[in-house]
Amino acid sequence: MFRRFVALISLLGLTAGSPVFAATTPVASAAPAASAQAGNPADQIQATVTRVEKAWTEKGVEQMVFDAQGDDGKVYRVDTSQGYADGVRWDVNAGTRVVLEVDRNPDGTSTVFLADVVRTGGVAWIFLIFVLVALAVGLWRGAGALFGFGVTVAVLFLFVFPRIIGGGNPILYTLLGAVVMLGVNMHVAHGFTRSTLAAYLGTLAGLGAALAAAAAFVKLASLTGLATDDANYLFWRIGGKAYPSGILMAAILLGAAGVLDDVTVTQSETVQELLHANPKLSRRDLFMRAMRLGRHHIASTINTLLLAYAGAAMPLFLLSMSTQGMTAQQFLNTEQVAEEIARTLAGTVALILAVPIATAFATWLVRPSSSVHSHA
Repeated sequence: MFRRFVALISLLGLTAGSPVFAATTPVASAAPAASAQAGNPADQIQATVTRVEKAWTEKGVEQMVFDAQGDDGKVYRVDTSQGYADGVRWDVNAGTRVVLEVDRNPDGTSTVFLADVVRTGGVAWIFLIFVLVALAVGLWRGAGALFGFGVTVAVLFLFVFPRIIGGGNPILYTLLGAVVMLGVNMHVAHGFTRSTLAAYLGTLAGLGAALAAAAAFVKLASLTGLATDDANYLFWRIGGKAYPSGILMAAILLGAAGVLDDVTVTQSETVQELLHANPKLSRRDLFMRAMRLGRHHIASTINTLLLAYAGAAMPLFLLSMSTQGMTAQQFLNTEQVAEEIARTLAGTVALILAVPIATAFATWLVRPSSSVHSHA
């Protein structure tokens, strides 16, 4: 797993990754350079498979020999059986776009590895389908949500993540980013109304609850934030710039931010609709009736969160449970499993507390004597 992660990072140009699949020396080698083994990063070259010479299955894994025309104009012959035993994990045929990793040897030759396939075209189609569905069903609301989606991506990749990598406090910058992202997204998607303002205030309170729960659960479970290979590699790469447990708590906070606005907006809109149906309801009646619906929402969302986190961590759970002789106590004591439990329950606690808080804000801001369409 660690080797694959390093290979992925190397594709992003972040490090000199270990090769995943070995190959023979290319038909046309590139110009000699310093050896990658001397500390220089290997070159990443995109290429198009021109011919698959042969393919076979060896010890249950697929191997093949193929030629690929690199974007640098050179032709490379790749023999995946010369590398690790993982085999070819992708559907590689003539015309397939692949990523080759070229290691320069001291004698001027090169060793080529099949590192990955080029999937940016497929990702672009996925995003296009997502946009079309959001616009076709959501109309203007969908357009607002897409704008908020862009804001979220910009805040995360231009503000939050660079600050953390640069040595900033991960909890502080994640919290600041969440405040901005939710403030823009919720008001653009749902309008600048009193009910949206109430939902936003309830969401901020929920973020505070998520942070408190994350800090308490991480301490209670003695979590280090180094339970996974990627967390270990990140800590090794950036050193003391960010403490692992802080990144874990920031991740919990970010995950909670993604679900809190759902329940807070629902509760705020519920109060508004109840008031629209019966303008004579007092604030106390509004709160009690909205909370009856809120408790149903809590019950369903708890199960939703559990399934969402279980789905994300399914390989981990299956791997742990398939270990010979592992007892239930050992399974729960594994730090990776305990981390997922803490992540799930911290977000759930924040969600539960956000429901009455958002409902209370809504009953005070959406006043019985005011129009349901009044703006903040």
